[in-house]
Amino acid sequence: MRPAVLATAFALLATGPAGAATLELDFTAYGGGLRIAEGTLRLDAAGTTSGPYAIRVDAGWASWITLFTTFRYEAEAAGTLGNPSVRPARFRSERQLRRKRDVLRMDFSGAAPAVRMEPPRDPDDAKLIPEEATRGTADPLSVGAAVIAAAGGASACTGRYPVYDGRRRYDVLMTPLGREVLEPSTRRMAAGPADACQVTLRPVAGFQRDLNPEKFFVQGVDRTAKLWFMRVEPQGRVVPVQMEVETNVGSFYVHTTGVRVVP
Repeated sequence: MRPAVLATAFALLATGPAGAATLELDFTAYGGGLRIAEGTLRLDAAGTTSGPYAIRVDAGWASWITLFTTFRYEAEAAGTLGNPSVRPARFRSERQLRRKRDVLRMDFSGAAPAVRMEPPRDPDDAKLIPEEATRGTADPLSVGAAVIAAAGGASACTGRYPVYDGRRRYDVLMTPLGREVLEPSTRRMAAGPADACQVTLRPVAGFQRDLNPEKFFVQGVDRTAKLWFMRVEPQGRVVPVQMEVETNVGSFYVHTTGVRVVP
């Protein structure tokens, strides 16, 4: 799995239901039957469906891969949840791939997000996304928080979320798929009836235009993932327990392996 795809998968899955306590979830990603990455998220939110939130995700290669190469991804966001809307205030991410380090900061206080990158983005690439296309958007982590805040309610797995990640502008479309049964697995923490959702990433601007099958982000090509939500302990919270990400080179899975509630 390419680092960009991994980061997107963790951003989509890095969500937890809002609550008075802090929620922590552990994840593991698999590809081709091999454990390839792992991560943890932490969510602080004031209410069940609305109010201020802060979310952070840390992810990286599985330990055996670090013998050959290095990859770390850290991201955090904060803002205000609606029902099911979201208004981010800020977003920051840092990606370390071998010796290359990329830092992204986004400020949502204006009409359009203000973006700062280290190293700076190529001006020609930045021109691919007009400013008007970024107005009213949110970062991927904040959209994930909004999606899960709606889980279990009337608007669960529905809606369209405009996303801007500082490099690409796309829409996240949520579609309910009904109830399905997840068979027991040693790779995830829960099994049984689950609510399935389809997640569609629809490119808007800033995507590559060639059709190289190894590239995940291509202009004009929708990408889909599937999420399964279950109500689990502690406190009977609805959380994502599994994600399947489809690519042209196969499917990858992200499983929730642990849930903790910190007072």
